[in-house]
Amino acid sequence: MTTPPFIMGARSRAALFALALTAALATPQVQATTESDGVVYDLGSESTLRNLYPDASWLPAAYAGDYTNLAETIEHYTEQSLRRDGVEAPRVDVRFVDRDSTRTVRVTIHPENEITRRYADLHPAFFDSDHAGQARAGVEACKAAKGCWDPKPRQGQPWAMFLPLGLPMATQQTVLFLDYPPIPALTGRDYLNNYTMCRWGRVMGAAGADTPTAFETIVDARPIAAPGSGESQYLPDPITRFDTNTATGADYLSPMLRLLTETDQASRPVAVFGSDARNAWARMVGRTSVDVLDAGTTHLAKDAPATPWIATNHPDVTSYNCCPGDPASRCGDSHNLVADEKKDFVAACWLITMSEKPGQSPETVRQQCENRWMNAPDDQAQQALCVQAKLDNNNPAATCRSYTDAWNYCSAHNTNACASYDCHYDLDKVSQPVPAPSERPAGWGQTCNQYR
Repeated sequence: MTTPPFIMGARSRAALFALALTAALATPQVQATTESDGVVYDLGSESTLRNLYPDASWLPAAYAGDYTNLAETIEHYTEQSLRRDGVEAPRVDVRFVDRDSTRTVRVTIHPENEITRRYADLHPAFFDSDHAGQARAGVEACKAAKGCWDPKPRQGQPWAMFLPLGLPMATQQTVLFLDYPPIPALTGRDYLNNYTMCRWGRVMGAAGADTPTAFETIVDARPIAAPGSGESQYLPDPITRFDTNTATGADYLSPMLRLLTETDQASRPVAVFGSDARNAWARMVGRTSVDVLDAGTTHLAKDAPATPWIATNHPDVTSYNCCPGDPASRCGDSHNLVADEKKDFVAACWLITMSEKPGQSPETVRQQCENRWMNAPDDQAQQALCVQAKLDNNNPAATCRSYTDAWNYCSAHNTNACASYDCHYDLDKVSQPVPAPSERPAGWGQTCNQYR
């Protein structure tokens, strides 16, 4: 992608994956075997994996029809992860073999390269009893406790365990800590199949990430697919059920975060999104509270490297916001659109900067990003913020329905996203031509309107 003239600090795709490979692929723990130029490894027992992948044998009837073939499900999500790890045209074959009286899932990946060899270590670790197995244990503990599991069921939207499948696990630049996956991620067979992650990908691209999905490996505080709004108050307590060694839950969050962040005795940065995730994170790192744009370091285990982190708003926050003074009824009392856009761009800038140069002070980098996007944004940053705000606005009349309209509005109104409560502009006042598609930030080829 050609670096847009109004976005500073974007790195090339080649540089991104060079950095990722240097950090993520150093010192594999297990030597992968190869077979016909493929990587072959045993993922685990069929019975165990059937309980960890979405499967018709245990899913609610509303979703069972989407997951009727375990081998195909494993192939689907593994190929999805490989593509997001930068592997071109990956091919995955899953078969069942008898091994020591156990029916085992054997995975073969083509092509064989540095990234796919890493899967022989990471993929089985993700699903072992210390990681994904702990998520299942926490879910079962909740089901066994009176009133814990799905206490206010919604018609056609029952809860279901859902792990963060199909995401980068070898070359990811960061890990995102959120609350829980919405049901469309499960039914759409894509963890990023929702407005939340579509919109966050746009922000990452606008802030300078050439490959936003490299920054979208997720661990949720509650690994439970549930209705996408109004459900947090009913979901089980994340610490009691998913970050404990007691009989009431299991030790899932810290080990899974460590698995996905740790690389060559260092740690990828973590971003914590939304009030529910921030509350859980505060308890995990021993703080009374964590506020938006707080930053610091923590150790996910006594012997773990220091993990840098930043807290921010939920990725959806701007979609509930309007411009100051907008009288539209759906705006309610939420009129912080531009202010919250700036906070999101600070967090995105922080993730990019911390991943480019590991070991920097989280607080220092946050201040640099605040200067770039919040305190003194230049004309280029103002235009990027304005375009994003015109795509996010909660007032439909004020929302621009295309990148072109958002760009033209901002150009015609001197980068003021709140110049009016509509998307009207005078073409004669558009001072900057709309960038060609090849010159736009990654992720701006879509508005995410299909999810709203």
